[in-house]
Amino acid sequence: MRPHAARRVFFAVRRLTRYDHGVSARIRKNRKDKPESNAFKIRLRGKDGAPLSMKEVRDGLYEAVRRLLPYACSYRVKWLTAYLVAIDEDGNEVRFNAKGEWTIYPYKCAADEFDS
Repeated sequence: MRPHAARRVFFAVRRLTRYDHGVSARIRKNRKDKPESNAFKIRLRGKDGAPLSMKEVRDGLYEAVRRLLPYACSYRVKWLTAYLVAIDEDGNEVRFNAKGEWTIYPYKCAADEFDS
């Protein structure tokens, strides 16, 4: 390789690493500056990390609702997202449908009432 070609490669690599370093430093800086979320977290966990049965999940969700009842008069929930990792008998992760999510609207709108 000619000396001037080696110099070009060196500067190109140096520019790429400098750019990469700058981007990753910016991303890290932005993560640190990002304010913490005001979201209230509710975690359901099995004892000693054991998977929960569906009955235990149901009981845990009922317990969460029971604990939220004192705040029912003063507050409303803007939105709620629950992440559920389900496994089969062999410990493999499974999905309940192809999309991997449900959107539930627990109220009836005026159009729903009219159709009934």
